[in-house]
Formats: sequence, structure tokens, C-alpha cells
Amino acid sequence: MSLPAYTIVVDYVSEGEVANLIRGFVEIEGTKVRFSGVAYGRFGGQNFSPQFSKAAKAKLARLTGDFPMFEEDMQLRLVRGEFEARPGKDEHHHHHHLGAEGGRE
Repeated sequence: MSLPAYTIVVDYVSEGEVANLIRGFVEIEGTKVRFSGVAYGRFGGQNFSPQFSKAAKAKLARLTGDFPMFEEDMQLRLVRGEFEARPGKDEHHHHHHLGAEGGRE
């Protein structure tokens, strides 16, 4: 069984010293399903853990036919950098550094 074609879009990244908090969506057959997650290491780095709500998991199970297979495929694509990066209309790229206020030490 193969998965249907889908697109991954990351629309928010909050950078940290060790991990990045990430939000976005997957689009399958015209349906968008939101996710959030944590990327450890550099963005597009070695480990990414996508998180879906219970309702989103159920929707993805219906759309893909196999949620565990989809989740594994999506995680691999995120790690390999196979996604679109599109900030939301009200989002800007932010850097958060410990000990810095307003970009000043």
C-alpha cells in the first residue's frame, strides 16, 4: 500500500538554543491538517517529532489509509528538508536568545 501524494508546509519557526518549535500543515487531496512539533539540532536537522491532535490523527488515518506509515514518512521528509517554508501572513522570523532582551545583551 502506498501513501497518497501530500505537501508539507512549515509556516512558523521559533528558534531556540537546542530545539526549534515548529508549526505547519500537511495538505492531502485538498485538505489541510495542522501539526506542531519540535526539531532537535539544526532546522531540517537530525530529529523531528511532529505532533497531531487526536482529531487530526483520525482525519489523516482516513486520508492516508495508514497513519503510522504516514507519520514515519512525514518525519523522514522533514528531516531531509522536503517541505515548503512559508511564514503565515502575520508571522515573522524570530530569533530568541537566552539572556538577550530586544537583541541587546
